[in-house]
Amino acid sequence: MSNLRAGIIKVLKKPYLSGVYNYLRLINAARQDSLIAKAVLNKKFNSGFCPICEKKVLFVRKTDWLRDNYYCVSCFSIPRQRAIIKVLEAVAPNWREMTIHESASGGLSSDKIKSECANYTSSFYMKDVPSGTSRNGVRSENLEKMTFAAESFDIFITQDVFEHVLNPDLGFREVARVLKPNGIHIFTIPLYQHEKSLVRAVPDGDEIKYLVEPDYHGDPATGDGWLVVTEWGHDFPDFIQKNGGMKTDIHLEKDVKYGLDGEFLEVFVSKK
Repeated sequence: MSNLRAGIIKVLKKPYLSGVYNYLRLINAARQDSLIAKAVLNKKFNSGFCPICEKKVLFVRKTDWLRDNYYCVSCFSIPRQRAIIKVLEAVAPNWREMTIHESASGGLSSDKIKSECANYTSSFYMKDVPSGTSRNGVRSENLEKMTFAAESFDIFITQDVFEHVLNPDLGFREVARVLKPNGIHIFTIPLYQHEKSLVRAVPDGDEIKYLVEPDYHGDPATGDGWLVVTEWGHDFPDFIQKNGGMKTDIHLEKDVKYGLDGEFLEVFVSKK
């Protein structure tokens, strides 16, 4: 511990850099994670302001895959979580007074929105729980056929969800249906550099037909994998316009002052 502390002090030049570097949190983070300690000692960090915890912090590049490993040492948020909050603040600065629903909530961005918006609700798709009902206080909803009344929400949020939806045409149509006039769907998906989206799997009755080798994204909450149905390319705003009738803007900001760097950092805003 003393060697670690001494090494970090040497790197940062001063033992306490109040507010900006949050020395004690940095020491604690380094103690808990050897990769964070190594990154700091190798000077893979920068100071900035975190949109999640709203503090002057230190951002540490734990590994080269920044999307999941470029941490705020104060709240441990990652870039895509910071990106969606920054875009939410920009496009809907009064979001805290709005009615918000999030499908498949999880992570620090979801926690922030839930804690600061009184009219926030969330749901998850649970195959064995009928839509509109709950298990252990958690509401089940299928994005392809939701039970909410039309024009229920000002804002609908999904984070890394629509690449896993088997019938995304139905999903985008349903999101448009439950949004109020001028409502917005703010979401993240990995945007690939394909000219056209790549459909990897399609429904086949009660089964799934794989068009290419199956690929899965891990679910950090359960340790299970989620099938990647679509690798979205640059034609996907047209897909949303066709199926949901909404115009989609793409927001991409890379600015290390806000801990915004890495892969698949786009945030998308569709307006009804």
